Amino acid sequence: MVEMLRELVDKGAEVDAEDGKGRTALTVALAFGQEAAARALLEAGAGVNAGTGRRPLHAAAEKGMVEMLIELAGKGVEVDAEDREGRTALTVALAFGQEGAARALLEAGAGVNAGTGQRPLHAAAMKGMEEMVRELVEKSTEVDAEDGEGRTALTVALAFGQEAAARALLEAGAGVNAGTGRRPLHMAAERGLVEMLSDSEQKVELVGSARASVETVRLVKEAGADFGGAVQWAEASGLCFSAEILQLVQE
Repeated sequence: MVEMLRELVDKGAEVDAEDGKGRTALTVALAFGQEAAARALLEAGAGVNAGTGRRPLHAAAEKGMVEMLIELAGKGVEVDAEDREGRTALTVALAFGQEGAARALLEAGAGVNAGTGQRPLHAAAMKGMEEMVRELVEKSTEVDAEDGEGRTALTVALAFGQEAAARALLEAGAGVNAGTGRRPLHMAAERGLVEMLSDSEQKVELVGSARASVETVRLVKEAGADFGGAVQWAEASGLCFSAEILQLVQE
């Protein structure tokens, strides 16, 4: 279909026209992994920053198209441009586990703290990319920065059961009480990873969880957690603890 693309352009097709989702043909070609079509569109003058919806760079990042990312960067692409969810291409690459693409974007100058939505560090934590987490932290990432739900990267790592990434964040100084949304301890309790936070000397608070097992609650108790308000929160939310858990939290 590359020849057809060229023919359409020769006949006056607007190369940067947008579809109903604000995407140009270049973005669509990249989203479907059609590298030859993407190159034909670039040769026809397609804009690397065009489109009010998803950008070409984000599509290439999701697909892990390293060579295309390098080429787009060489054509003046806005490497930290955001998609409609406030994510940069670096965040998208990490969210889809595309480590090669992420490294190419970092080499192109992608900001490790850029984006008003999900941050690169949160995406790497979500996917359990331990080495990328360490690398991002070394590049001066704000380790306790919050996402749109008030969660830190540590909370996200724990929410997805990514223990290695969580440990890397703790080693980097991630705060066990940081975040205005769900706290790291809440996630650890639900995932049964409470022992990871037991070395903290800080006082932590655990909001009751209907899914918390007796063993999880016992571990949190032994870690020195403060259960103040847990029972009241559960009652206000229409939830209830088992008799054994209730006894533990009231001791």
